[in-house]
Amino acid sequence: VPLSLITPGQVTKAMINYLTFTGTTSGLNEQHTAQATASGKLVDLPNHGDISLALGTDYRHEQGANQPDPLTATGDTTGNAIAATEGAYHVFEGFGELSVVPISGLDYLKWVELDAAGRAYDYNTFGSGVTGKISGLIRTVGGLALRGTYGNAFRAPNIGELFSGQADSFPTIADPCDTRPPGSKGPITLSPTAQMECAKQGVPTNSVFQTIQQRTKVGGNTQLQPEKGNVLTAGIVFEPITGLDFTLDYWHIKIDNAIQTLPVQTLLQQCYDGGQQQFCDLVQRDPGSHQISHILDQIQNVGGVTTSGLDFSAAYQYKTDFGTFRHSLEGTYLFQYNIDTGTVDPDSLKETIIHGKGFYDLGVNPDLKFNIFTLWSHPSGFDAGFNFRYIDSFQECDSDDCNDPANGRREVSKYATGDLFIDYALKSSQGTTRVAVGMNNVNDAKPPVIYNGIALNADESAYDFMGRMFYIRLSQLF
Repeated sequence: VPLSLITPGQVTKAMINYLTFTGTTSGLNEQHTAQATASGKLVDLPNHGDISLALGTDYRHEQGANQPDPLTATGDTTGNAIAATEGAYHVFEGFGELSVVPISGLDYLKWVELDAAGRAYDYNTFGSGVTGKISGLIRTVGGLALRGTYGNAFRAPNIGELFSGQADSFPTIADPCDTRPPGSKGPITLSPTAQMECAKQGVPTNSVFQTIQQRTKVGGNTQLQPEKGNVLTAGIVFEPITGLDFTLDYWHIKIDNAIQTLPVQTLLQQCYDGGQQQFCDLVQRDPGSHQISHILDQIQNVGGVTTSGLDFSAAYQYKTDFGTFRHSLEGTYLFQYNIDTGTVDPDSLKETIIHGKGFYDLGVNPDLKFNIFTLWSHPSGFDAGFNFRYIDSFQECDSDDCNDPANGRREVSKYATGDLFIDYALKSSQGTTRVAVGMNNVNDAKPPVIYNGIALNADESAYDFMGRMFYIRLSQLF
């Protein structure tokens, strides 16, 4: 029974049944592992110190699969088509860590510790390698401590990144061969490089498409190599009195061969402005309409990611006749979040760097984010608390590309919300019964509008879509 849109209020159950279906999706994640470890103190040192060693070996078999609904897999729905995911890999690893405590319990140096660790690995998907790390910790009088680490690391591509099936996506971006894209006040002249590439793809001169989204196919890549990077941290801890502590930690992470999906605007720019054929090969056009039918944007190893920032916290815990209280502030100030796409800017002939700090180009990466929370615990079994969450403002731009100063910009507003809860735990011979009552998003904060957002003109990775929510929870621990 086809749906009739001509007569309002006449949508019948039979019409709804004609348009809808009951979908079924199945999936699995499976791991088999065997590990052997040995650890202990090797020798005692003067000044109350010691040397300890830990060694181990590990074997893991990882397997995963996801079978979407058959109609979804074939694209016969109004939603995006998603192909199946299935794959497996295995790895052998050996690791060790040496800890040296040359000083412990002296008048001015309470604790000095030096650690060195290493790991060797062999994956059947990409091969073998070695990583290592060194770290140090010094505790002095007055509650002052210094800590730091430096190491190289790797991250192996996971099942989804290797084997996930292709899925449709529709990012907001104009066709580079469109001489009158949406929002333009009149015909535009394409650059000579773009004109040449459009002609090579069979697009007639002065074509007008007026498309605001382009179909993109995203998915896994079995040729991925591991991310490799260097990590530096340096921090200070200050505990002037019992229960009160302050921490400040600087971190700098540089990743090479980053496992990323490049922004679509980068792919198109490299093709139509840079004339690089490997990117033009990713663009497929309909032979009849000459519009873009899809752009292949698989996960790949790109040039790298460089990010740094400052983590800070302050906490105070104390006991009173009314119970134990803990107040805490935790936050991050971002210095930089840049992706080296491994491509070359057509104009400057320099490597293309996407700056993500303060822009939505790479997701929600504001200058500042922090949480404030208070917890109260009473010996009678009552607990209560609240949490306040803040995300600073940032900018989004036309075509999701704030790195181009010619693109229009708008500010995404600040976001703040809070949660409350109270619970009671009753212990008995049957175990512990816990009842919790709470309210999330107390001020009913709405997500700020992000026109380039992933869903509903916002971003569910950072903001609450539910609004104010009340809940009651009962749990039993036997």
